[in-house]
Amino acid sequence: MKKSRRKIDRPSSSEKDIGTVVISFRAPVELVRKLDEIAENDYRNRANFVLTTLARATSEELVKSGEFWLKAFHQSYAKDPVGSETEFWRGQIAGWKRTLVAAYGASMAENIILRASEAANLPVPHSGTLSPDGRGYEGFDSFSHAVL
Repeated sequence: MKKSRRKIDRPSSSEKDIGTVVISFRAPVELVRKLDEIAENDYRNRANFVLTTLARATSEELVKSGEFWLKAFHQSYAKDPVGSETEFWRGQIAGWKRTLVAAYGASMAENIILRASEAANLPVPHSGTLSPDGRGYEGFDSFSHAVL
């Protein structure tokens, strides 16, 4: 992993600020309107919504989800490599991977996917559709590192 070039400023001496830092940035107006709408629908204010979203993105919750799905997929695959249950779990993993990319970008998604794979000690299956002959998968999946 890269080392950050950013330095965290020391918080003020106030007790309530110990262990926190103020982050300020500019964002496009349309993005802020969308964030506010999403936050309001979730009964949150903008700051709470952004903080919660960032906390979730950096938590182990996403890695644990992937670890669970990888284990379920590989257990099913061991029983029947092209069975409907196996394909169900492959679909769960495919959806998880696509959601990570959409929500957090390819680099962070790859990091989360690899951490889940390492935690489960299992390879990530291809997320393409099963080929007509049932012997492989169609398309290219850069997040896959399994030859199944």
